[in-house]
Amino acid sequence: MSKWKKYLIGEISWNRLVKSIITIYVILLVISVGLGDHFIFLPPKPTYTEQSDHITLIEGSQANSKLATYYRPAKPGMPTLLWSHGNAEDLSSTSFFELYHQAGFGIYAYDYPGYGLSDGSPSDRSCYGAIERVYEELTHTHKIASKQLILVGQSVGSGPTTYLGSQKPVGGMVLISPLTSVYRVAFRQPIFPRDRFPNIDRIKNISIPLMVIHGDKDEVIPQSHGKALIDAHKGKHIFHDLKGCGHYDLYGDTPEKIQAFIQLFLDFSQTLSAEAISTSKK
Repeated sequence: MSKWKKYLIGEISWNRLVKSIITIYVILLVISVGLGDHFIFLPPKPTYTEQSDHITLIEGSQANSKLATYYRPAKPGMPTLLWSHGNAEDLSSTSFFELYHQAGFGIYAYDYPGYGLSDGSPSDRSCYGAIERVYEELTHTHKIASKQLILVGQSVGSGPTTYLGSQKPVGGMVLISPLTSVYRVAFRQPIFPRDRFPNIDRIKNISIPLMVIHGDKDEVIPQSHGKALIDAHKGKHIFHDLKGCGHYDLYGDTPEKIQAFIQLFLDFSQTLSAEAISTSKK
């Protein structure tokens, strides 16, 4: 080794290499466990107000906290979508929700703690508490039957959605660009403790009908995550491979493509209705 290389990087040995690997792992471990939520959740600045149409602040899962919600009731006979949005979003995407409402669906969306007008700090656990609180609001305050609820989780929203699907009775579940777990997005395997949103483990215990929608050009969460969730699910399921779509362009850029996307939900809800009728006749 030349003198200048020895001066810059020192002597190379297996002992030094092992120590370096351990040091790097410990640093990443501290970051992932202690500061992981700061890197996972990216709440934008609120883009709506309490006076915005269909926005209501309800009591959150924590004492003296508020949870921002958006609600449009379903037309008679139609299900309600309990929507958990993606990262770096808030309830300002209500214009898109309006299209689902026009198609007959009820829409109940909420902002995670620390997002929009919701109090608190975002974490996997605070998201679990939020979606459980929303479920309670829908089934108790609004008297919506659990079988008339379809859980919808997009991207990071697949975490609280899959969690609730493993805890409460609902009619069905839709996952859009879902992840198997947070660590598996970055490392393919959960190499650190306290993985967030371990959907791949929870989906094995969920038997309600499932629809997964995932683009084959997804550059954020590879489509292999959506396929893995389908493979692990034990109930009836359907996988929609959106050719040429990435993580942010699933809905398309024309009225025809947007309507085709919403039609997936209409077809799924009709399948659920037919299955419910068939089950009741047995």
